Amino acid sequence: MIDAPTPIGQRCRTALSPPALMAAMLAVVLAGCDFLDPTGVENPRTTQEDLAQAQEPVRALLPGLRIQFARMLGASVVVAEVTSDNYSIHGTGLSGVWDEPRSIQPTDVNPTSNTQGIYWHTQELRALSDFVLNDIAPDDETATNEALAEAHYYRALAYLLQGENFTHVPTEADGTPRPASELLQRAVSDLEASISLAPGGSFAVAARAGIARALRAAGDREGAVSNANQALNQSADFVSTRLYDASNFTNPPFLFLVDRALKEMQPLPRLDFLDPKYLSREAGIPVAKAEEMHLILAEAALSTGALAEAREHTADAIALARARGTSSFNEDDIRLNADLTPRPRNSEIVVRADPQSPFRAGLVLDRPGSIQVSTVSGTSLDADSVRALEGEFETWHAFHLARQEILFLEGRRMSDLGIRLPMMLREIDQNPNIDTGSPGTTVVVPDYIPPNDEMNRFDPASPYDGDDLDANLTTTEVTVRFDLNRILADNRVTAFGG
Repeated sequence: MIDAPTPIGQRCRTALSPPALMAAMLAVVLAGCDFLDPTGVENPRTTQEDLAQAQEPVRALLPGLRIQFARMLGASVVVAEVTSDNYSIHGTGLSGVWDEPRSIQPTDVNPTSNTQGIYWHTQELRALSDFVLNDIAPDDETATNEALAEAHYYRALAYLLQGENFTHVPTEADGTPRPASELLQRAVSDLEASISLAPGGSFAVAARAGIARALRAAGDREGAVSNANQALNQSADFVSTRLYDASNFTNPPFLFLVDRALKEMQPLPRLDFLDPKYLSREAGIPVAKAEEMHLILAEAALSTGALAEAREHTADAIALARARGTSSFNEDDIRLNADLTPRPRNSEIVVRADPQSPFRAGLVLDRPGSIQVSTVSGTSLDADSVRALEGEFETWHAFHLARQEILFLEGRRMSDLGIRLPMMLREIDQNPNIDTGSPGTTVVVPDYIPPNDEMNRFDPASPYDGDDLDANLTTTEVTVRFDLNRILADNRVTAFGG
């Protein structure tokens, strides 16, 4: 298993305790770290009382929340992308179990990995935020509204990612697991608090977008629409990203997309043109952006049968995504399958989403070589073509494809497919309020998801007559076995119900 380079603030850690204990340990975790030493305290066994008496304790602890937020986001993106049909795993740096979601066990939910520890890092951010907001902030007269708004935002995103990716999660030491609906409501409450504290602050638009996202996940159509419109009214093209540090904490997806020779994360051929998206170690991962608000409006319209309105909102998202532009990238990925045969890597190749679909050109890029890549949003769809669509199925399909492409590598697809992960084994074993087999301890996979790793399969697996760069194409036509967007459209899958 490969992990991200040791991030700022983790170099000084002792053995990690369970997530529920991290709040009490935060002072010890941070006290010896060079990047967080504004108080002049030299004792490496700094206590909560020491921090409470520091000159500006909330400000001193914010860098710890920021780096933990980055850890959580990176791990959630890696896990959510490979557990979906966006990426398959080829190489040794990631557990192959993520390619077969029905096989996922609590033992597979890696406790502390910066690239696979989605459960651990959401819980740790929630616990560290609890510590700052509940134990330190009430006695810190120097804490600014902007700082408190930031802390509320981070805790909200921890709850939001838990609510999107798990069915039940405890929110305190040895606590009873709370259902996703409650986790999402807690996210909304924290985001509302963030906005109330700093309505004109740097987190205000992202927080409003977060409320729309959380209410969408909760199935609250009216609330999601209202907040999506408010976010767009505040900024028509906003994008909020979590930046990384090239020296201390690399963007986790970047490791498997670009940095490692094995390139363990390989996209479905029809998504090839969107990869690798994150082109540097410090590349930011979008957390909230205007395109998602348009897609929330489209989904709400779809759920009420307002097809023309849904097409217009989907087209708005597509137009904005295309306006983001692309960046040039010198690609060295030779696109290999697990058996080291080459995957589609020539632009002559046309791809169809399943055997029922037409072949489409322009989805596969020439690799290795110089390519153009979308680093914020990208899509193969055309806004005017979507506006001109007729029919209910066609509108649903275009919406799901737009959401998949525009939110690619942002950790949404697994949740959109209806897959929910189990808690990690350590939580199940140590929490007296959790029994094996109880809600939240097993993976949830809808019946419409293909078996095993079939949603990542395409034919032929290698359209070449050899395994080197000089291999010739034996066919220019590649067919993906299952179009999950067709399946979602056929099942009218929507967060808002019917």
